[in-house]
Amino acid sequence: MVIVKMVAQQPILRPKDIISASLQKTVVVKLKSQKLIRGTLNSFDQHLNLFLINAEEIQESSVVALGDVIIRGDNVILLIFPKEEGG
Repeated sequence: MVIVKMVAQQPILRPKDIISASLQKTVVVKLKSQKLIRGTLNSFDQHLNLFLINAEEIQESSVVALGDVIIRGDNVILLIFPKEEGG
C-alpha cells in the first residue's frame, strides 16, 4: 500500500508578479550610479522602466525631492520592496 502525502505547494512568483504587487507602494531603487531613489511605484514595463511619483533621492545626510520620475530599466540594479503586512 502506497500512502501519498499531499503537500500544499506555494505559488511560483515571477519577478513581474512581485513588482505588480508593489504598485502604488513605496519602493527604493538603486541605480548603476549608486544613487538611491525612493518613490511610489505607479507603473512599469517589460524593460523594467519605472514610473515613480513623489520620488526623492536619498543622500547620506539629506533627501532631495525629485517629483515624478521615469527611470530607464537599464539603470536599475536593485529594487527594494515594501515589507509584507504581518510578516
